[in-house]
Amino acid sequence: MLERGDWLVPSYRGEHFFDKPALTYWLMAFSMLWLGPTPAAARAVPALAALAVLIVTLDLGRRLFDRRTALFGGLVLATTPAFVGFGRVAMSDMLLALWSTLAVTLAVRALGSAPAGWVVPALGAALGLGFQTKGPIALLLPGLGILLLLWARRHERPRLTPAGAVLGALLFALLGLGWFVLVYRRMGAGPLEYFFLRENLERFAGETYDSGRPPWFYLGTYLAEGLPWSLFLPLALARRLRAPGETGVGFLAAWMGLMLLPLSLSRGKIDYYLLPLYPAASLIVGRFFAAGPWRGLERAWARGALVLGTAGLGLLALVPPRVPPEWLPDAGPRLALRALGAAGALACLWVALRAPAPSRVAGVLGASTGLPFLVLVGFFLPAFTDGQPNREIAADVARENLWRPDAQLLLCRDPSRAQRDVLFHARVAVEQRCDLWPRAASPDPYLMLLQPEERASFRAIPGYREVSVHRYLPATAFTFGGLLLERPLPGVLVLAANYPTADPEAERKRKKEYRRMLMREQAEAAIQAR
Repeated sequence: MLERGDWLVPSYRGEHFFDKPALTYWLMAFSMLWLGPTPAAARAVPALAALAVLIVTLDLGRRLFDRRTALFGGLVLATTPAFVGFGRVAMSDMLLALWSTLAVTLAVRALGSAPAGWVVPALGAALGLGFQTKGPIALLLPGLGILLLLWARRHERPRLTPAGAVLGALLFALLGLGWFVLVYRRMGAGPLEYFFLRENLERFAGETYDSGRPPWFYLGTYLAEGLPWSLFLPLALARRLRAPGETGVGFLAAWMGLMLLPLSLSRGKIDYYLLPLYPAASLIVGRFFAAGPWRGLERAWARGALVLGTAGLGLLALVPPRVPPEWLPDAGPRLALRALGAAGALACLWVALRAPAPSRVAGVLGASTGLPFLVLVGFFLPAFTDGQPNREIAADVARENLWRPDAQLLLCRDPSRAQRDVLFHARVAVEQRCDLWPRAASPDPYLMLLQPEERASFRAIPGYREVSVHRYLPATAFTFGGLLLERPLPGVLVLAANYPTADPEAERKRKKEYRRMLMREQAEAAIQAR
């Protein structure tokens, strides 16, 4: 949008892009205008959205329960690894979580005893902004919660003014549908058919996107990515059954269940689709910690969760990361991570051996989860990204394109996920296909990102030239298994061309990379021989 000056129609890889509405792109573009065209500027949008989700969750918890429950729910949400992790990923789902939670919070206020006149218009605006972020799903998810609230108050007359309702509807139409109207006026019905039918209907009912996962996929996903708090959700729901007066927990549980239904029935399932459910789940768990003393089963369950936390944090402290040093930060952050793991393990064990009071358990789990995760996100993940060759590949592609701007970049597999960096930094679209040999042997100019097994056969092509050689780790190496259990092995990526170049820097760089690769291979062979 910034480069083309077209703020109406998004583009990707040189083509119009209607997979999502424009609000997320607008916000990231404004961020880049202020902070510069960097990945950090794009990530600032979901990061601020995550902070806003936390604030809105605190307000929702205070209105449904009390201040103490809201604070515990905020602690749970702020230290849930999935929520914090996706808060730095440049995508629209954190914004969807914001608008969904905000809409339900405003609906709670609108159906209260004396709602302010601005609440219903604000509700219409929040629903419109959600629709402008993700489309119909942004109406469905909060709409289910709003219907539950209306059903619970079905015998009461809503305190709505006609002016407020009309203004809310107008704001929804303007903010939610205005962009679609403008796109239709410029380009006709094609983009709208693509978005509503292909990106929504086919994603739900077809086999096109992330299909093949079972209906219970999200239950296992929340259990793993919501640790340690996901362990307490069953007990929090069980307490609701024993205390039917907990209407707030009942509402949040019913809302979560209704949202899970279409998500689980959809053929396309991705873990971050759960983001709009995390605020409700966090408040249910927060209520469990805030509602009073625990009984025998609850204390025993908490001890079990603390013992599991002790074991996991002990592994973090005792087992060094098995990622090669090139992809790890300096010794300071590594030592800090192990020290935090050891301190967290000792704290969990100490609380488990004493009477596990709710506030004590919540505090130790929040600190022992949140602090190591901040070190991982703040130091380990940037070091892993810097160790990957993606930006170097992008720089080489950009330099090659100065000499041959008509050269197309091809690849079959992308284990380091380099193509997005190439597109962002070099502004070169990658064509991903596996019939590379016929293209490389043609007279047309091509750059190719090759694996070692492909490299051997391509040397037979006349004019074949290796631009640079790079070492990478699979993008999946920065996971729990990659850090503690497995030992991911570096691989090799070769940027090659099927045309000559007059660039002297290309030949100098090629020779330098080749010598460096030989030295690394010799060092690794010596280590293995020992």
